[in-house]
Amino acid sequence: MDVNSWWVAIGFGGQALFSARFIIQWLASEKARRSIVPRAFWWFSLAGGMTLLAYAIHRQDPVFIAGQGAGLLIYLRNLSLIKRDRASRQQAASDDAPSVEKPTASSKACEPEGSPLAAGDSRLRAEHARLAEENARLTHEVARLEALSARHKASCA
Repeated sequence: MDVNSWWVAIGFGGQALFSARFIIQWLASEKARRSIVPRAFWWFSLAGGMTLLAYAIHRQDPVFIAGQGAGLLIYLRNLSLIKRDRASRQQAASDDAPSVEKPTASSKACEPEGSPLAAGDSRLRAEHARLAEENARLTHEVARLEALSARHKASCA
């Protein structure tokens, strides 16, 4: 196999890595039943982008080089934001830990012994808070739509 054939294989490998990120994103979204972008999406973007950048440099294609080079900055930035978010969540969880380890009488009444909330599962608490906010938003949206529907019916009568 000559050198050019190797570079074509590297180019196809980079494109396969780059394309795999869409499959990962699609499967994660299907599993969650909502659109999400998992961390693996950004890692595959980075790996595929670096491989394609190497291929573009080898081909001496300035358009391809500029496109892949700019993309790498975006992928690295997203990975850094994810890392920062995870660190702040871990910090929040450790800040919550002392107060959760010694539950008050009122929290014992609300959270059965051995439950994930009683154990201080901050992820579960964060998800609960997110769902409560979503519930409030949806309740408000339903009320708005009902009022809009009532106005529409009144104008048609």
